[in-house]
Amino acid sequence: MHIQPNTAKRYVSLCFDVDREGAAIDWNDRNAPPPNMTVKNPANGHAHLIYLLTAPVAVSDVARIQPVLFMAAIQEGLRRALEADRGYAGVVVKNPAHKHWQTHTWRAEPYLLEELAEYVALPSLAEMKKRSKQPDYAGLGRNCTVFEIARTKSYNLVRDYWKPNGAVAFAKAVLELVEASNHTDIGKPLDVRECRAIARSISKWTWQHFTPAKFREIQKARGQRKGAEKRKELLPTAQSMAAEGKSLREIGEALGVSFKTVGNWLKSAGV
Repeated sequence: MHIQPNTAKRYVSLCFDVDREGAAIDWNDRNAPPPNMTVKNPANGHAHLIYLLTAPVAVSDVARIQPVLFMAAIQEGLRRALEADRGYAGVVVKNPAHKHWQTHTWRAEPYLLEELAEYVALPSLAEMKKRSKQPDYAGLGRNCTVFEIARTKSYNLVRDYWKPNGAVAFAKAVLELVEASNHTDIGKPLDVRECRAIARSISKWTWQHFTPAKFREIQKARGQRKGAEKRKELLPTAQSMAAEGKSLREIGEALGVSFKTVGNWLKSAGV
């Protein structure tokens, strides 16, 4: 009687549970876009509304989190417009082909995310994070919150596993990190399959892209930025002291940098 429309890794539809009589038709009164289909319980008029997507969206792809955040905002905007159940995760829907339900097709063509976004007011990122922490919320925003917490922490965590055969141990550590993030201050926890999909994506991407060489490159870039900022801040003082006849060593001691650095600064400034 029910089917699973999406997987833990990819969404091909946005589904909503509307628990009121007339749910299969009152979307029009609320200025919501026509669902591709409604699947109604004839006993009480409650229905699942299904919006098909033109292209699948990978919800556990660490390299493409922005489309997931966009889809999560659209999902929440539609949920508000439809006044649908915010505790419904859309994991299973009424089977449109089952004889027990009354199914109606309103639109054959699937939607682009951008098209759906035109129908609703999209919540801000701050609103999405706040909503995801509410105990009765089960939308994609919750998935994004766990994803972001674990992804950010994994960049420091991976440094402890830069050794032969460290990838397997790192993947296990990331899963533990996801599970811990899943039970902090966010709302209804993700299920096990969602946690595993998120952990696999984060650990694979981080291990491949955040290598020791990449870390050294990042550290070097940070050092260069800090050096440029310090030069911009202290160069005027160094130039003034040099004009007063102070030696490079005296200037360096006063500014807390080496006399060689002072010399390079002054030379680059044409002093």
